[in-house]
Amino acid sequence: MTWSEYAAKHADYSWIEDLLGAIEWVLWVALILVGACGAVYAIYVGVKMARAESSDQREEAKKRLINIIVAIVVTIALILFFNLLLPLILDSFNFTETTGGDNEENAGGASISAIVNTARVLLRI
Repeated sequence: MTWSEYAAKHADYSWIEDLLGAIEWVLWVALILVGACGAVYAIYVGVKMARAESSDQREEAKKRLINIIVAIVVTIALILFFNLLLPLILDSFNFTETTGGDNEENAGGASISAIVNTARVLLRI
């Protein structure tokens, strides 16, 4: 499930679908850019490591290369989490629209209106 599919389930708030679609698109572009820039920089540091004249320079380049790889992996994992897993997790909570009273159907989940209000506060709309 993608953000667009998640938002389509809650059609009462059509602006959410537009917002989440834009966020999803931006995150996929960020994934491509992070991967490409990280690969280029890793190649650059690898060449520096190969051309190093002393063992100290080689060790420094090795540390940088390890840091680059860890940063790329963590960034890609976070982007994939937000794009692929978070909509599935939110959908598993079965958010439903509440009618105002405490009934057994809505006792376990949060209301869509609460989510919308939280989004408005966070986005300062």
